[in-house]
Amino acid sequence: MSENQKYLYCILHPNYALVASMLPPEEFGRHYNLGSSRFFHGQVVFAEVDSSYRHEYFNIEEILKGLKAKADGRPKRTKFIKTYRVLEHIELSAIKNLYITSVLGKVLELKPESQYDISHEKGFLRTYQEICPLRSVVLSFMDPPEFGKFITAENATKGAPKVFFTQIDLNIDNFLTQIEEDPFLVSPIPNVHAHKLKSQILEMRARPEKRVKGISLDSAFSQISFLRLRTGFWFAHRDEFIYYPIPDHATLENDHYDWFRSLSS
Repeated sequence: MSENQKYLYCILHPNYALVASMLPPEEFGRHYNLGSSRFFHGQVVFAEVDSSYRHEYFNIEEILKGLKAKADGRPKRTKFIKTYRVLEHIELSAIKNLYITSVLGKVLELKPESQYDISHEKGFLRTYQEICPLRSVVLSFMDPPEFGKFITAENATKGAPKVFFTQIDLNIDNFLTQIEEDPFLVSPIPNVHAHKLKSQILEMRARPEKRVKGISLDSAFSQISFLRLRTGFWFAHRDEFIYYPIPDHATLENDHYDWFRSLSS
């Protein structure tokens, strides 16, 4: 590692922050998860930001100038730049790869898709997990680009200028069948009672013109397996978005075995 190499990272979960570091992504993810008792033990999600990015809201230049190795040569691991209203002040064009860190500090790199050519089924009820800066779990018939545009619209009452979100893989028809057979069924969405979830689904299906229906105001992201996510992650800002596809389970197991195995450790 070059002693002059400096990175910018936008932490998206479990907290929100723009930080500077001398650690490359894999080492940064491992440090943030396991390297200090002050930090977080659990799944960490962050994105690399182009180190040349500047915005008057952030004091990036001064922080990077002060980012120096310690006297013994060890790199400066983390220097916080901002912890408030971070994502809305970062241009999507400055966001690079996305990194998912498991509880054991293994890091999976996700690269953005250059073109988004997914064909979406109309009338399909989707379950979205908002990650940053919002935290709600919501139902919507909108596909991901439509949903991202909706919640980042200027007049959105329950949105934000820029949003990072994913989709939970919830088989709604199977859930409705199972809860009829077993009224004591454990809810597939943490902190949401199964019968409350059922009523929310039925309400949406009875009103297909409704844009969104909240399931939970609190995030379920830290309580569900990464393997229960569907399709990918999105950054959205009105008509602009970045899509990071999630590899299928076979690809994760074959090409990212250490990370895949760490999910169940």
